[in-house]
Amino acid sequence: MPEASLAAEAERASVAAAVAAFGAEWKASGHLLSMEHREVTDRTATDRWALRFSGAEKDVIAIWLTLGQRTVVAEAEIMPAPDEAVAEIHALVLARNASLFGLSYAIGPEQGLYLMARLAAAAVDTDELDRLCGAIVSEIDEVYPTVMTMGFPAHYRRRRRG
Repeated sequence: MPEASLAAEAERASVAAAVAAFGAEWKASGHLLSMEHREVTDRTATDRWALRFSGAEKDVIAIWLTLGQRTVVAEAEIMPAPDEAVAEIHALVLARNASLFGLSYAIGPEQGLYLMARLAAAAVDTDELDRLCGAIVSEIDEVYPTVMTMGFPAHYRRRRRG
């Protein structure tokens, strides 16, 4: 990965404080299962946080937050590379992109399906993290059973409601 200009110390401290406060709030609610922080030492970013939320359809939804020079990138894997209906899944999520606010679907390096967002680091506070993570968890819970049923019909079965 190419080296990046890193976040200024004040910006780094502000984002770290917002993530810590957000994590404490959501952990108390029981929806955040765990939160892990790592300093990045390869000069591609300064910090990464892994937030693991409980989902309604997908048991665990992991969201990675990565602090770069002036941005925070959020990424969450929805599913690994599908075995079947690849074109149909891609068409479905491309159509869903049009109705998403601040989020977008992406194909990862191993052809897995991801949900991504990019925020200005200066805009990161607990309210923005609440909006962002809530939107990611909600969207994944909504689309996960459909794409898994399409991509892995022999292995995935939707959960029964009720």
